[in-house]
Amino acid sequence: MDEKTRGQLEIGIDGMTCASCSARVERALGKLPGVTSASVNLATERAEVFFDPQQLDAVRIAGAIRETGYTPVTDEIDLVVEGMTCASCVGRVERALRKQSAVLEAVVNLATERAHVRYIPAMISTNELASIVSAAGYAAHPVQEDEGQDGNETDQRRASLRAMGRDVIVAAVLAMAILVLSMGASFFPAFDRALMITSPFAHFWEWVQFVLASIVLFGPGRRFFKPGLIAYRHLSPDMNSLVATGTGAAWAYSALVLVAPAWFPLNARHVYFDSAAVVIAAVLAGKYLEGLAKGRTSSAIRKLVGLQAKTAHRLDANSIEHEVPVSRLRTGERIVVRPGERIPVDGRVVEGRAHVDEAMLTGEPLPSVKTMDDNVVGGTICHDGRLVVEATSVGHDTVLAHIIHLVESAQTGKLPIQGLTDRAVRVFTPVVLVFALTTFGVWIALTGNVSIALVAAVAVLVVACPCAMGLATPAAIMVGTGRAAELGVLFRKGEALETLSHVDTVLFDKTGTLTEGRPALVDQGGPDPAEALRLAAALESASEHPLGRAIVSAADERDMHLPMVKNFHSIAGYGIEGEVEGRMVRVGARRLMERENIPLGDSVKTTAQIESDGRTVVFVAVDATLIGWLAIADRIKPEAYAVVQALRARGLQVGMVTGDGRATAESVARQLHIEQVHAEVLPQDKAKVVTQLQAQGRRVAFVGDGINDAPALAQAHVGIALASGTDIAIEAADVTLTRGQLGEVVTALTAARRTLSNIRGNLFWAFFYNILLIPVAAGVAVPIGIHLNPMVAGVAMGLSSVFVLSNSLRLKRLKAYVPTLTPGAVQNTALKPAHS
Repeated sequence: MDEKTRGQLEIGIDGMTCASCSARVERALGKLPGVTSASVNLATERAEVFFDPQQLDAVRIAGAIRETGYTPVTDEIDLVVEGMTCASCVGRVERALRKQSAVLEAVVNLATERAHVRYIPAMISTNELASIVSAAGYAAHPVQEDEGQDGNETDQRRASLRAMGRDVIVAAVLAMAILVLSMGASFFPAFDRALMITSPFAHFWEWVQFVLASIVLFGPGRRFFKPGLIAYRHLSPDMNSLVATGTGAAWAYSALVLVAPAWFPLNARHVYFDSAAVVIAAVLAGKYLEGLAKGRTSSAIRKLVGLQAKTAHRLDANSIEHEVPVSRLRTGERIVVRPGERIPVDGRVVEGRAHVDEAMLTGEPLPSVKTMDDNVVGGTICHDGRLVVEATSVGHDTVLAHIIHLVESAQTGKLPIQGLTDRAVRVFTPVVLVFALTTFGVWIALTGNVSIALVAAVAVLVVACPCAMGLATPAAIMVGTGRAAELGVLFRKGEALETLSHVDTVLFDKTGTLTEGRPALVDQGGPDPAEALRLAAALESASEHPLGRAIVSAADERDMHLPMVKNFHSIAGYGIEGEVEGRMVRVGARRLMERENIPLGDSVKTTAQIESDGRTVVFVAVDATLIGWLAIADRIKPEAYAVVQALRARGLQVGMVTGDGRATAESVARQLHIEQVHAEVLPQDKAKVVTQLQAQGRRVAFVGDGINDAPALAQAHVGIALASGTDIAIEAADVTLTRGQLGEVVTALTAARRTLSNIRGNLFWAFFYNILLIPVAAGVAVPIGIHLNPMVAGVAMGLSSVFVLSNSLRLKRLKAYVPTLTPGAVQNTALKPAHS
C-alpha cells in the first residue's frame, strides 16, 4: 500500500490521564485490521492513525477508542442544503460527505433540505463540510443557532417560492402561446389562414415559437439545466438531468429542423417547441406545488419555534428593566414577565403571583397558579399578574428547545424501510437514460423516423420521476412526527416510528405508570366510616407517615373540619393514638386493635379480603370501640383500564412489571385485565424481564415513568417514558409522552402505524408510477392505441411528487386517543363507603 492510497486519521480523545492510558489506546488501535501505524499523544490528547481504507474506516476506529473506556472527540452539525430536487440529489450529497475520512455519519433529508453530519472536528471544519456539499453542486451553509428563532430560513424559503411562482407564470403564459401557435390551426382553420396571411416569410411562426421556447428553457428552465449539467459533470445524473436532457433534445432537434431542414427527411421535419416549453412549465408547476406542500409538512416545527419569545425584560443590578434579545440571556439573570407575555426561559419564580397557561406542554386547558419558588417553562404564557423569574435554563437548554431538537432529530433520520428506495435510486437515473437511448434506437429501427423516435425518448426522460421516491419516506416522517409532537408524543429518532409500528407486546411498569404512584384512600367501611375518617385525619395530621398523608388528603377533599389533638403518641410498628374531643382515638394496624383488645366484629372477614388484594387496611377505634376502617392503596389511574383494553383491541399483548408483592400486583392486574404479571422485580432486574420476552421472539415496548426504569427503557425495542413537564428529555427513552398521560401510549402506537402505512402507500405509488408509465412512454402500448405525449408526461411527473406529499399531509388528521371509562372499568376512585 503506497502513500497515496493509505488513509490517515487524527482524532481527539477525552479521558486520558496518564501514560498508561495513552499506551492502552495505542495498543487497541494497533490491533485493528488494516492499521499500519498508530500513535497517541497524551499532551495533545490526540491519536494519529494510518490505515488501509479498504479494511477500516473512521467509525470503527472511533468505536475501538470507545471500547477501551475513553471518549473519541466527535461533533455534530446540521447543514442547510439548497437546490436538491430528488432522491438522486440526496444520494450525491451523502456520497460526497461520506467520502471524507473525517465524516463518521451523514444523513440527508430531502423534505427538510438538511444534512445531519457527525464528524471529527480535529480533521475537518464546518465550513469545509459546507464546501464539500457546494463542490457537489449544491449551496450549503451551517444552520445558525438562532436561525430557527429569527425566521431567516423561513423567509428565504418564502422568497424562493415567490420567485418560483413568478417563473411558473412566465413559463405557463409563454408555453400557452406556443401551444396556440403550434396546435391552434388544427382546431380552427380560420386561425391557420390568419397566420399564413400575417407571416412575413416562410416558417415565421416557427421562429416565433423558437424564441418563446428559448426564453422558457433558458429563463425559468435554468432551474433544471444548471444543476442537471453539474450532475452530469459529477457522473451522477438526477431528475434535473432527465428534464434538461429531454427538453433540451426536443428544443435542439426543432432548432436544427428550422436551421437546416435539408438534413432531415420530409416526414421528420417537425418542430417540438411546444413539448419542450410545456414540459418545463408543467414540471416547474409541479415543483412549485411540491414546495407549497413541503411548507405544510414542516408546520409542526414552525409552530414550536413560534412559541419561543424573541425578547425579554432583563433586570440589572439596580432593578431597572432592559429589553434584550433572548439569545443574550444567561442563567442566574432575573427577567420580568408581564401579563400576556410569553415566559422567555425556563426558570424559578422569585417574586409575584400569576396564572400561567401551560397547555403547550401539559395539554391542560386551564392555567395553573405560579408563585414564589415555583418552576416555569419557557414558551408558556403569563395570563395575569407580574412575575420576576430567575433563569435556570436558557437557549438550547430549555424544555422547548429540547422538544424542537427531538422533533427535528426524528424528522432528519432515515427509517430501515428507506433502504430499498436508496438502493433503487442509486441506479434509477442511469437506467432511465439507457432506457431512453434504447427507446430511441428501437423506434429508429422500426420506423426510420427520427421525429417519432425523439418524441418517445423525450417522453421516457420526462415521465421518469425519482422525486416521488425520494420524498415518499421523509415527507411522511415529517408530518407524522410533527403531528405526534402536537399531540404530546415525541419520537427521539425516526427509527422509533418503524420499530413501534411492529411491536406486539407492551410491558408497563406499575408504580407511577398504571397507578398514580402515591397512597390514596380507595375504600372504607365499619359502623361509622365518615366519623372514622374525620378522627383518623385529625390524628394523622400530626404524623409524617405516607399513609397518614393519604388519609388527611381524603378528608381535605371532603372539606372536613379536623378537631384539635392532645397527647399524641406514635406506637412503633402498631399505629398512633391521642385525645380528640375528649376521647381516646387509636389509628393503626390490626395488631394494634388486638393489643388493645378491641373487637373487630364483622369487619374481620371483609378487611381480610381487602388485604388479600394488596391494600393496606387502617382501623380506627374510639376508646375501646371500633368505629370504622380505611383501605389505602396506590390508586389505579382512571384511564388505565381503557388504555389496556385499547392496546389489546389493537392486537398487542399487555404485561405488567413491578417490585410490589405478588398479591398487590395480581390485584392490580386483575382489575385491569392484564394476564402477564411480573411481580417482586427489583428496578435493576426489569431489563431482564424485557430480555426474556425478547428471547421468546416478542417485539417489546416498555412503558415507564423514567425515574428508575432507564435500563428497561434502553433494553426494549422501544422505550416509552411518561414525562412530567420538565423531564421531557429522558435519555433512555425512544418515545417521550410530554403530558404524562397514559392515553398517549395508544396515540403513539396509532401515529407509528399510520405513518408506516402512509410510507408504504407512498413507496407503492412512487414505484408503481415509474414501473407503469416509463414503458408506456417508450411506446409499448402503441399497438393498443395508447401513446404518452411528452407534454402529458411532464404533467404526470410534476403531479407524482405532489401526490406523495398530499398523501403524507393526510397524517395531519391524526387525533389523540381519549380514554373513556366503560362500565367494566375500574371504579376505585370513589371515596364513598363500599362496605359496612
